[in-house]
Amino acid sequence: MNENTQRRITVYTDGACTGNPGPAGVGIVLSNGKVRRFISEYLGHATNNIAELTAIKRALEVIKSRDLPIDLYTDSSYSIGVLTMGWKAKANQELIAGIKIQLLAYPRLKIHKVEGHAGVPGNEKADELARKAVESQSSTSEYENLT
Repeated sequence: MNENTQRRITVYTDGACTGNPGPAGVGIVLSNGKVRRFISEYLGHATNNIAELTAIKRALEVIKSRDLPIDLYTDSSYSIGVLTMGWKAKANQELIAGIKIQLLAYPRLKIHKVEGHAGVPGNEKADELARKAVESQSSTSEYENLT
């Protein structure tokens, strides 16, 4: 059996905003089963929806493998709606269109809804990273070996 048939990438994304609009940040947790990456990025002044969408955009930018199954989890109903359910967005149309183009490069990617603040470890960590970016007004990227 090919090693790639068993491996998959799991991604949790979250956006945070103090005020809406206000200082905003994104948090991303990526895991391929061997290494986990934590990304915290300060966006400056933005809305919560821009932060949620940008978290997904940034995650797609760092995922290198397009042949593995990818499970992307977000607590943003808005992001899922505008990206996969045909919701019509009045704002953020350029950002949404760009993400939709990015998604075409990942035929094995599935976006899943996860309840926010429900104790799901990956989502809680993504939320923590997004809030950290807003509070510190800085960006970080760290790796953790899982094997």
